[in-house]
Amino acid sequence: RRQRQMCIRDSVMSAAVSLNQVVKRYGDATALHELNLEIQEGEFLSLLGPSGCGKTTTLRLIAGFIQPNEGTILLGNEDVTQVAPQHREIGMVFQDYALFPHMTVAENIGFGLKERNYPTIQINKRVGDLLDLIKLSDVGDRYPAEVSGGQQQRIAVARAVAYPPKVLLMDEPLGALDLKLRETMQVELRRIQQELKITTVYVTHDQTEAMSMSDRIVVMNTGRIEQIGGAEDIYNEPKTRFVADFVGQINLLDAEIIGVQGDSLQAKTLGIDIRVPRNNVSESGLVSIAVRPEHLEFVDPGTKNEGLNIISGRLSGRTFAGNLTRVYIDVGKEKAIVVESRPEDAPKEMGSQVNVGWKVSNTKVLLE
Repeated sequence: RRQRQMCIRDSVMSAAVSLNQVVKRYGDATALHELNLEIQEGEFLSLLGPSGCGKTTTLRLIAGFIQPNEGTILLGNEDVTQVAPQHREIGMVFQDYALFPHMTVAENIGFGLKERNYPTIQINKRVGDLLDLIKLSDVGDRYPAEVSGGQQQRIAVARAVAYPPKVLLMDEPLGALDLKLRETMQVELRRIQQELKITTVYVTHDQTEAMSMSDRIVVMNTGRIEQIGGAEDIYNEPKTRFVADFVGQINLLDAEIIGVQGDSLQAKTLGIDIRVPRNNVSESGLVSIAVRPEHLEFVDPGTKNEGLNIISGRLSGRTFAGNLTRVYIDVGKEKAIVVESRPEDAPKEMGSQVNVGWKVSNTKVLLE
């Protein structure tokens, strides 16, 4: 047999991923519509969206589990569109972890290296280094059933990167964990990814998860990309009504632009006049306006609306969430307006008339 020179790289070498005009159909249904996406080397990119938006299909295409009907997929400069999964040098972490129950933790992590006939001394060193990285150096001799869910999750990541992959793919790996453990593991996963400097593509429907972990977020809807950007950009500057509504709590109102008023535009919503930023918005026409709950404040009756848009309604509900209270205001539309307030500032009498205001600059105008 031909002998191979085998060594484990000291650092993980990752490659950019490119999807060019990728289309995926299942019968008459189109799961992805001419998708174009560039993933930079070493970045943590999350695919975020509701069920059926195409995020898992995108991940499976990168992995090679399915092939596109049209378009190309590149890892670095290599076209892998028709390359089998086992030849793509992809690491994969699933929601159920898929650890081998009959193998110890150390054997699970070293499995891929053993399959590639690496020398035992190199396998042991790599496994030891990874156990240190995931802060589980004392559990190598245990079996998966003998460690917690959070520990199993870290072990699955270590196994996926033991033979350094070009790209690490994660398909909702935290979905089975409770809230506090999910929050802890978000920090841990991000730490591991940054230490390894590995290109990571992460699928989730949890906006908080995506925002806390990602360098960039790709918001998807019905097989198309709605917006790409950092967490702050996606949250503070949503480009479409879908993104505004999906990422974080937000109040959406239908409005009509009716003219110019100084450096802003005059609009009408709920039968009252308000002002909105110009920001390249047409001087007439129907739009959606969006205001985050934290940008709304309660104002006293008779307050002049200089610099503020003010609307009135009746207190229809309130929920306590520790450091803040969410107050629901009935303004005569199907969905109540939500205000996030300090508990001591929130009105308490149900049905009482209240006024809420927000700065013109905090109004987002959405054209879609």
